[in-house]
Amino acid sequence: MLKNYIKNFFLISSKQLSKYDTKTSQLSALKIILACGFLSIISIVLHNIWYAIQESNTPAIIVDVIYLVASFLPFIIFKQSPQRSAKYCLLVIASSGIVFAATIKNQHILHISLILMYIMPTLGGLFFSVRFAITLSAINLVTLGFILLGAKVNLFPNVDITLPFSFEYLHIFIFMAFNVALPFAAMRILYSLNANSKHMQSLYRRLNRNYALYEEIFEHTGTPTLLCNRHGKVLKANHKAKEFLAKGNINSIENSMINSWMSPISKASSGHYFWESNSTECSLKSSPDVHLELHRSSLTAHGHYVLHLQNITHLKALKLELVNTQETNARIVQFDSLTSFANHNHFCSEVNKRLRKHEAVNTGAMFIIRINQFKLLNKRYGKEQANKIILAFSKSLQNKISDQAIIGRLRGVKFACFVPLSHTYFIQRNLSSLINSILPEQLKIREDLLTIQYQVGVTYFPADGKNAEDLLEHCEMALEYTSEAERISYFDHEIEENLFEEHQLGMELNAAIKRNDIRIWLQPQVNQLGEIQSFEALARWQKKDGSFVSPMVFIRVAEALGLLPKLAENLLRELVSILHVWHRERINTPVAFNLAGQELMNDSFFALLMSLNADHPWLSKLLELEITETSQVMTHPLIHKRLKALSQYGFSIAIDDFGTGQASLGQLVDIPANILKIDRRFIDPLPDDARHLDIVKSTIQLANSLNMKVVAEGIETKQQANLLISLGCHTLQGYYYGKPTPSQEWTENNHAKAKELRMVY
Repeated sequence: MLKNYIKNFFLISSKQLSKYDTKTSQLSALKIILACGFLSIISIVLHNIWYAIQESNTPAIIVDVIYLVASFLPFIIFKQSPQRSAKYCLLVIASSGIVFAATIKNQHILHISLILMYIMPTLGGLFFSVRFAITLSAINLVTLGFILLGAKVNLFPNVDITLPFSFEYLHIFIFMAFNVALPFAAMRILYSLNANSKHMQSLYRRLNRNYALYEEIFEHTGTPTLLCNRHGKVLKANHKAKEFLAKGNINSIENSMINSWMSPISKASSGHYFWESNSTECSLKSSPDVHLELHRSSLTAHGHYVLHLQNITHLKALKLELVNTQETNARIVQFDSLTSFANHNHFCSEVNKRLRKHEAVNTGAMFIIRINQFKLLNKRYGKEQANKIILAFSKSLQNKISDQAIIGRLRGVKFACFVPLSHTYFIQRNLSSLINSILPEQLKIREDLLTIQYQVGVTYFPADGKNAEDLLEHCEMALEYTSEAERISYFDHEIEENLFEEHQLGMELNAAIKRNDIRIWLQPQVNQLGEIQSFEALARWQKKDGSFVSPMVFIRVAEALGLLPKLAENLLRELVSILHVWHRERINTPVAFNLAGQELMNDSFFALLMSLNADHPWLSKLLELEITETSQVMTHPLIHKRLKALSQYGFSIAIDDFGTGQASLGQLVDIPANILKIDRRFIDPLPDDARHLDIVKSTIQLANSLNMKVVAEGIETKQQANLLISLGCHTLQGYYYGKPTPSQEWTENNHAKAKELRMVY
């Protein structure tokens, strides 16, 4: 504990010895000197006071008391300022010499006491400056002369502070000063100087290593690099910079000016200090064709600049080449390569520019032209010849249409035109005549003259849209409502509302199919005696508000959105579950299930149907499959193949809505059907319409000749029923015999209704 206190007091602990500052070593040396001086003085003064009291030497007692107080003052002053303590010590030593010279009568003791003043230069050098130490040494020449000459000072002839032990006291004080205080103080400072020297050597080695590292980094920056001052004088250049700028004369760069090697290209950077810019494009004065880019970064510590040089000659050449090709590429990006008409984006851009100039265009019409049956032409003549048809059409269109019109090719065989109009052409008859007049009726391909048919969707500006995008969108809507009879369709907001309603209905239908909200209802089919012998399963969709959506509507929407397979899957699973219960209760009444053709084309649905048949061997006896004859896929070979497979597994196949769609008499032979359903549109006019009566008679006769059962649907009166029975119709269906009802009505109360109507065989 005491040892640590002493080390901390004298500032000689390992932590304090590791400090390299002069102040710490001076403080440590000063404390050593003060401590030695204090110990010497306090011991001498206490002994001398005791002896002076014995001798009744009042002057000696006064001097000793003064020295006793004076020995404490350095420690008080030291806390406030070490420099003041050092000055105080020098003052005490100097004043002591003067007092000794004036009051000690013994010459030998006086000379020894004056020797203490020789400490002053050492203290001055340790704690102040060399100049101050030299000054003190010069002052001590007076002390030396005083001792050598043996001079006497009689300021106080009656005062003598010499004591019997003065000689011993002086030797003790000199011993402590020259043998302890000064050597240890000097060693403390020398230790600090030595440690500081080693530290400086370490710093020097690190500095050399860092310098070598920075030199290597500077040399290997990867680019020609210069170090220069603010005035553009090159202080240092790496090897790449020397090779790039001076070629063979590499020693001439350093200490030269930057503007003697390069000059700025841009007028904005042509000032005298162009290297101060963050980035400047320059050219070499020795080779003006060589272009370089000068990048500056500041070294704030020294105010110098690091300049990186990048040779951009090849980039300039590439940029020039790019600029030359951009104009060509712009045509590729903005125009159709075959017809040179504007593409979709550029067409919209050009039309919008025209529309923004209200004084140039007050009214106008936009229309989309679509060439009909172009896929067949492409297949017949090949892609190359088909492209010639498109090219011939575009040239004919461009020759016939006004120069004020803007023409674009949207995609495939769709062309868009925007034509400024006078009020005369706002009459649809006049505008239709104008459109028909610019459309070529025939185009020549090889030696053939092809008659071309078109579909056209038309909108008016500004009534139907304020910009090209809206007008094109409304043209597309109008195009969807063209038909064989009406090739030109005009947009109106009712079309938009219908499409929006269909879109909304489609989203609701999709959600309803996922929730399985569309349920099976059953309508009875009776024999000639009015007995139920089968049912037709019909889909019914009741919305949450209680309203019903017509099957004609949601089936059409489901077919357009590709939702029919999923809807049919849900209904089939529900129907099979009903039939499973009926089979267990021995209710063996078959149920007809409608398919629109799209379902049978779906592999997943067909696999489900075959899987259910495998799980329920009785299913083919209770489930009849009705194929809607209006389906466009009715003639697809895959449909025929799968219907034959289903027939082989025992399913009854019925052709629904016969005579209204795609089937022909020849397909009755190809399709393995054993039931023929007469559509309600042929039944409604009966019995009054003789023409429809002949059609029904011939259909029944045709079915009988093919051994097919006939089902007439849509019977609503007794007269219709009696007529069809008399014609030999096997099965009758319609509101006259029963409306469609939820399947639960036939199964509730332990199938009471089904059993009551003798549906159990």
